Amino acid sequence: MNIFDLHCDTAGECFNRKMPLCDGNLHINLCKGEQLDKWVQLFAIWIPDELRSKAALEYFENVLLNFKNETSENNDKIQLCQRVSDLDNALNNKKCAAILTCEGGSPFAEKDGILIAKEHCVKLITLTWNAENELGYGCQSGVDSGLKPVGKELLKQMEKHRIAADVSHLNRAGFYDAISSGARVIASHSNSEDVLLKTRKDSEDKFFSCRRSLNDEQIKLLIECGGLIGINFCKSFLGDEGDDGFEAVYRHMAHILDLGGENALAIGSDFDGCEINPELAGIDKIPALRGFLARKGINNLILDKIFFENSNNFFKNILQS
Repeated sequence: MNIFDLHCDTAGECFNRKMPLCDGNLHINLCKGEQLDKWVQLFAIWIPDELRSKAALEYFENVLLNFKNETSENNDKIQLCQRVSDLDNALNNKKCAAILTCEGGSPFAEKDGILIAKEHCVKLITLTWNAENELGYGCQSGVDSGLKPVGKELLKQMEKHRIAADVSHLNRAGFYDAISSGARVIASHSNSEDVLLKTRKDSEDKFFSCRRSLNDEQIKLLIECGGLIGINFCKSFLGDEGDDGFEAVYRHMAHILDLGGENALAIGSDFDGCEINPELAGIDKIPALRGFLARKGINNLILDKIFFENSNNFFKNILQS
């Protein structure tokens, strides 16, 4: 079983809750992943909306230091990867190949901030979280404007330094700015708004769930630009209570496949960042999910793409040789 997961919040949870990465009580720990054949995990450092500038960078670096300590203590099980050779070495040695990302671009918004991101080997930046920051406006900001000048400039620098842009959490206008910038763009952990509109009935946060998801036009644009769409396991982004497990994942995947997303569809679990149905709640549940999807009729060649190959191909072009 191979898995390339585009998003988790485990690094921050290990830091804030003082949990070990090896065997902590989290959706992701290294012991849970031992059954996997190949495992690439993007570890996001989430930046709270209230942190800006130097405070955001300080928080980022504190979480990163703790995460590096955890990887060092478990170097027989995990390896931080910044080059293709690192990725290959980790996978060949049955280790979790860890790639660092940042969720919320505030740590790198000041002049030359992208050089700090590069120095720390960040390979993906989620431009905003839910609210406004120095770069633009999140999906819950209530603002319809696009990226700010700082955000547009950062996108140029990200492309120059081979750091991909993540539009999950960004508002619609910012999404279109990112797509039109020519940068490498993905939605690391976002689902289908169309599916949610058809299946969610009584949820109080239905509006937010839909705004956090992608409409069909956005999905098609990500497909056309060679991006990725990672299916998020968050209960409220999948369906109504009790209808937010394997079957809901299948609905979202099937819809994106119908739109032509065979080479864009991926996994973006959001492990340790949200409430998840017990069917899906842990890296150890991934093999059962794949088996369910196979029984639903998605053929193995497409499942190989969704669970590993699409993301692997994208990030091998991001990582330095």
